[in-house]
Amino acid sequence: MQKNPLQATIATSMDDIRLAAQFLLERDDFLILCHQKPDGDTVGSAFALREALRSLGKRAQIACSDPFTPRYDFITGGEREPRRDFTPKTYVTVDVADTTLLGEKLDHLKANIDLAIDHHPSFTRYATVNVCCPWTASVGAILTAVLKEMGVSLNSYLATCLYTSLATDTGCFKYANTNREAHAIAAELVRHIPNLHEVNYRLFMLKSRARMQLEARVVSEAHFHRQGKIAVAVVSQAMMKELGAGEDDLDDIGTLMRCIEGVEVGVLMKETPNGRMKVSFRSAQHVNVSMIAQTFGGGGHRRASGCLMYGPAEEAERRIVEAVEQFYARLEAGETL
Repeated sequence: MQKNPLQATIATSMDDIRLAAQFLLERDDFLILCHQKPDGDTVGSAFALREALRSLGKRAQIACSDPFTPRYDFITGGEREPRRDFTPKTYVTVDVADTTLLGEKLDHLKANIDLAIDHHPSFTRYATVNVCCPWTASVGAILTAVLKEMGVSLNSYLATCLYTSLATDTGCFKYANTNREAHAIAAELVRHIPNLHEVNYRLFMLKSRARMQLEARVVSEAHFHRQGKIAVAVVSQAMMKELGAGEDDLDDIGTLMRCIEGVEVGVLMKETPNGRMKVSFRSAQHVNVSMIAQTFGGGGHRRASGCLMYGPAEEAERRIVEAVEQFYARLEAGETL
């Protein structure tokens, strides 16, 4: 008998998958929490889980500190801040490695998390029930197995949500977290998505004029260090205003610096309205940027991480470059990091 690719993907973590499924089947009145500045993984996972729970006759709604952007309208149906008409009894997070990532609006709920489903190595196990598969490409990949264990059948909408999670977190299957299992899960999902080309176009090709101008400015004004191996760029509030760019235009822009030939560590600092810097780290191969982000109170994956920093951009850049240089020094000294 041919092995189910979904079962093969999570074979070493079936206990966790069953635990999550049983928990979700036994509870009701769910509030599903996303991380701030929601990306495709947290959005796709949250809306897939909401749809699955509602299909079982349960009450479920989604909350996020930041509004959902138009980029994901084909999933959210244009909902920016979903409203609920019930009192939540069960709190679930998806793609939230640490409660600090919930953002200010949801910070008061950080001690109430009943179930956390995540895939980051930096996951802090803050919930009553913690399900984390750090070798898995996305939370959507984990949820694909959880929903199957719950007896929920895939349909076009669910598959689109879960595919969005998987495809965006693998960079359309280009990032280092792309593996055989990711492709196997994608193959299972796309069987249910008749308009796959349209989904991929919206996720990976369609860009506003402001986004294209923003990319050009970011690359042209980037600073290079260590003979071009480290690239740092800043997206300021003034730049956003000048170009007429919105939050949707910032989606996944952190990967841009890593696309420059010769760059091993790409850093993009995005200035927030309150003056803080949201820093995205991307690594091509040798540098574990999760360790670097952790030195500034952040975290994430080995090749893609982030943190928040305070102070002028120039000072933040100096500290970041210094931290990356220190990491290189440790590598050159023979440490395995």
